[in-house]
Amino acid sequence: MRNSIFLILLFLCFSCSNKDQEQFWFLEKDHNYSRVKNIFEKHVDFFPEKDKVSWIISTWSLDPNDEYNLKVAFGLDNESFKKEKERHDQLSIATYNADNDSLLVLNRFSTHENYGYPDKSEINTELIEQDWFNDYLPVPNFWNFSRYETNNTVSRLPSDFKIYVFEAKPGIHFDKQKLVTGGYMPEKWKHGYSKGVAISQERREIIYWVIIW
Repeated sequence: MRNSIFLILLFLCFSCSNKDQEQFWFLEKDHNYSRVKNIFEKHVDFFPEKDKVSWIISTWSLDPNDEYNLKVAFGLDNESFKKEKERHDQLSIATYNADNDSLLVLNRFSTHENYGYPDKSEINTELIEQDWFNDYLPVPNFWNFSRYETNNTVSRLPSDFKIYVFEAKPGIHFDKQKLVTGGYMPEKWKHGYSKGVAISQERREIIYWVIIW
């Protein structure tokens, strides 16, 4: 897979004893668990508590040639969904429709077909620096999130989702020696991080995500 690490994880079926582990109860405890926790633990305080949701699927990437990302989808009952939706409305600093063609998407040319490594013929350089990007905050490309991915939108997320950004900042927010290239991002956002959720009202499902590049 060209050195990229994209893992579909099994449900974590043992209890965690400390606070840090409780934040990551949805991840399988394997040889990469500590790396995932160390990278993302400062950015997941908005993730749901274990007894409030049902885990569906999660992926992560720790690929220095691409990006660091963590995406986890949860299903909720009616009451829990309503409460989470209200909480996210308060946390959000920007809300976008998943099928908005103007979104500022990290690694925007990555697809399931090219495994996140597009050929030169697939890259439209005119879509890297555009004036309208000044009105948007970076959001993930969901191409590797198999349960949801689609090529019908620039975010690769089905149109029934809305994307909420809770926090996004340009600049270096990670170990300089491990920084990625910030694939196909405008100069202002060459490096940075962003975090938030994507919500589908009709599915009562919420995807929690963090991206660092």
